[in-house]
Amino acid sequence: MRTRPWHRLLIVGLALVAGLSVTAAVTPTTPQWWNRGTIPLYSTTAAGGETARMPDGTVRTYLAFSGKPAYLAEIDTLTSKVMRMLRLYVPGTPSGEVPADAGAQGAWGVSIDKRGTVYVSTYGFGHVYRLPWKADAVEDLGRPSPRTSFTWEGDTDERGVFYFGTTEGFGPAPLPGGRLFSWDPATRKYRDYGDWGSKYLYVRSVEAHGGKIYAGLGQTTALFQVDPRTGKRVEIPPPPGMPTDKYTYQMEDEAGYLYLLFAGGTTAQVGWVLDLKTLKWKYEIPGYMGQTISQADDQGRVYLLVDGELTLFDPRSGTMTKTGFKGGPEQADKGGLGAGKGVARAVDKRVGHELIYGATGGGDLWRYDPATKTGTFQYAEGLVGTPTAPRSLAKGPDGRIYAGGYFQGGLVAYDPATTKWTEYVFKHQIEGMSAHNGKMYFGVYPNAQVWEYDPALPFGDTNPKKLFELKDFGQERPWTVVSAGKYVAIGTSPKNSQDNGAVTLYEPATGEHRTWNSGLVDGANQISTLTYRDGVIYGGSLGCCNLSDNSKHPGQVFAMDASSGRVLWRSTPLPDEQGVNGLTFDGQGRLFGMTYGTVFEISPIDGALVRSVKEFDYDWSVVTNFQPRAVNMEYDPGDGAIYATNGRTRRIDPDTLVDVGPNYATSFAAISPGPNKFYVQNGLLLEVKWY
Repeated sequence: MRTRPWHRLLIVGLALVAGLSVTAAVTPTTPQWWNRGTIPLYSTTAAGGETARMPDGTVRTYLAFSGKPAYLAEIDTLTSKVMRMLRLYVPGTPSGEVPADAGAQGAWGVSIDKRGTVYVSTYGFGHVYRLPWKADAVEDLGRPSPRTSFTWEGDTDERGVFYFGTTEGFGPAPLPGGRLFSWDPATRKYRDYGDWGSKYLYVRSVEAHGGKIYAGLGQTTALFQVDPRTGKRVEIPPPPGMPTDKYTYQMEDEAGYLYLLFAGGTTAQVGWVLDLKTLKWKYEIPGYMGQTISQADDQGRVYLLVDGELTLFDPRSGTMTKTGFKGGPEQADKGGLGAGKGVARAVDKRVGHELIYGATGGGDLWRYDPATKTGTFQYAEGLVGTPTAPRSLAKGPDGRIYAGGYFQGGLVAYDPATTKWTEYVFKHQIEGMSAHNGKMYFGVYPNAQVWEYDPALPFGDTNPKKLFELKDFGQERPWTVVSAGKYVAIGTSPKNSQDNGAVTLYEPATGEHRTWNSGLVDGANQISTLTYRDGVIYGGSLGCCNLSDNSKHPGQVFAMDASSGRVLWRSTPLPDEQGVNGLTFDGQGRLFGMTYGTVFEISPIDGALVRSVKEFDYDWSVVTNFQPRAVNMEYDPGDGAIYATNGRTRRIDPDTLVDVGPNYATSFAAISPGPNKFYVQNGLLLEVKWY
């Protein structure tokens, strides 16, 4: 780890002062602001990559690294040197303006055709990018439809036509199904092959082979063969015993076989091999990691990753021959090489025979020599990390402010006493975090993992440590983590194939945890906020964004006995609001909540609405993806005010529900009691002293 000093810069001119109530008990103040600098979250994470021999005979690995904006790295496969890094970005209009959807945030799909043209299917704004061989810059092909938010892994046919699938996440609910598209370099146009209905929000993987297209769907398991000329579809039933809640996640074809990874749901991911001549399932490959496989040898054998180990697979007999290569010592100890990005065979003239090459999601390149049965592992020379958007923020037991990064993960801590940052290597996406009895607890996506970190001990391989995950309960994102008496309480969203979020209580003294994923609220909901008082857990739900069936429900509040798990009451305080995303008690035992634009008080006895004040209108009808961290809410006994965020800072008088302001733009915050509170604003950490 390393530290960085940051200069204290007083922010001028940010305030947009709200109207003040002269009757408010909370005294209006003119707070001081300091800019503590850009939150130093950086990482190198590649979701997609592929390796190919180019038209001039060289071998190139292309990896798409996530960031704002993301970039495509072109790497000399044989030397592991980065040749160039190309931003997946639109430079701007002739007037110099940059469009709002100017850049990708990352890419799951990288595909190279036989002419050396690289296609990159991205997320964030759903654009497809193209890099012709010898071109100086990537070409933005735009979004295939107005509603496309993700473009997933695709493939090219013999004519160079690129086929790929989407998620149609933009626009009002209910969401339409994911769609299959193609882009033809001859016509320079997209073709829309349609969707499969709202049961399938994802066309997650696409492969072209033998004049046919294979489309893998999700979040309900399905696979279709599509005629690219007529659009005719033939359903290929899933393998025997395959759960229905898995995505047909990734596909690769070699020597007449289709290698598929089925992932998601509540059971382990698994690989299967489909015979493309008969369309019959031939072999199951437990532990198959995806993402790419090597070219087949003259016997049809391919190298792929199984349980993090490079493995030679023979599709004629189903035989797997392990190589023993799992990367360097550190990688081998942590599960090996992971998913196979850019796996390929290529002759290295320096050694006079063929080697097996590949990359990891962290930007590490590896090679394996079948002749000597040895492998090497190294970081790509010249690779540069990308800025990572902050994802979570909380005050730790040591007084430092901890921040976690999006997708690529990352963890940093800001020390208000020294104004210095400390950066840690933690490649996990933290959705929610909280201090409890001298330790930090991180809620990590995916599979709703819970990690424990002791700031008093050195940061290392066992600190933080993973305590448990909630995959078996169908949970995915730990939106809210709070200290609750002797427990750490965790509120989660369900996986896309499941209906109900959950509340989990972890007791550090015993190491035991209990989970409730039904009966908390009515209808399909995510648990978006939690608070605790006198042995009772109070929770709020988000009902706008259920991906299992596109349903929408009002946000609800419930009270649960922490010792027994018995639900004491449920209520729907504001039926027109589809999310209750903040809850807190004041010093008098009054229970307050916030939706997004409305603050309210309810009875802690039965959840009945006492009063509410609308700060602004919020149109839930068009919301399909809402992040509960946008709302923070906590009472501060130091000045008797409730501090909250909903796109702006809020300082609320609990006696009147009046926001006494001032209001500053912010995304989310660490607003624990004390005069100084911390906010994220466009990647900056802002510190404000309120009183």
